[in-house]
Amino acid sequence: MDLSLRLLQALAAVAEEGSMTRAARQLNLTQQAVSSQIRQLEKVVGTPLVYRLSTGIELTSAGQVVLKQGEALLLSAQAMVSEARVAAATSPEPLRIAFKAQSTAHFMPEVEAAMRRQAPELEVRPVAVHTLPDELDALLDGRADAAFLWLPIGDDPRFTIHPLLAEERWVALPPGHPLSGRTSLTIADLAGVPVIGPRDGMPAAVVDFWFIDPRPDGSRAVFGPQARTPEECLHLVAAGHGCWIAPASTVTYFAHPRLVWLPLVDAAPNELALIWPRQSTNPYLALLLEETRRVCTPGSRAVR
Repeated sequence: MDLSLRLLQALAAVAEEGSMTRAARQLNLTQQAVSSQIRQLEKVVGTPLVYRLSTGIELTSAGQVVLKQGEALLLSAQAMVSEARVAAATSPEPLRIAFKAQSTAHFMPEVEAAMRRQAPELEVRPVAVHTLPDELDALLDGRADAAFLWLPIGDDPRFTIHPLLAEERWVALPPGHPLSGRTSLTIADLAGVPVIGPRDGMPAAVVDFWFIDPRPDGSRAVFGPQARTPEECLHLVAAGHGCWIAPASTVTYFAHPRLVWLPLVDAAPNELALIWPRQSTNPYLALLLEETRRVCTPGSRAVR
């Protein structure tokens, strides 16, 4: 039986995305390549694994079986490679991880502890950053080996991207704001409200996502003052310059006596990912990904 792990990865991506096109984007392949891999896997198994419907792609009952067993094989292979690389690294260099504290405080210490149990000789060295350009620069200039960051990052083929978890978006408002008495918000509620946050140096697609521009009704977001750090954003909101849209983990990390936080119920969630340079050969990256997925999955909406 000629069963390649890349075929199982293609099926997992198709099952997650419900689309050959989106699966191809996740895998950094063409749609034709992903379709070919699914056909190859169906030939190996001997039965159709997917339904191609007008609304997307769904797995057949056989496809569900292959997906379940295939995920176990992928995890086992990943663990094998990780353990082998760790065993070969007798004097490892520190593993430097770029991060934003508010985004990773709820899981990163546990991940580091788990990695030390697997590789006691490993030193994990955190590298604090503030914005997406800071994170990508740290990876490209060698100051960091990997980074936890929020998607999207724009169309950048230089990185390997592993989505980890999804979080609802929340909105910070100043006290006394007309919307502050609500229990939740919709995107339409924010019409005319300036949105605070970083924009300089960001790809246009990234700015559009974070500021929700344009809005679902076609109107444009109102851009408020720029700010690089969460602390700057919080200060500007508290001073009445606008609102700040942030992932749910930010709400629990930053307590502020003058702010009101409300969930933005109809906005696409924020996705946190672990990324590293595509050409990286650091033997501990697979272990980092494995332990992060293990830690994140039970208490969050994990994504493969």
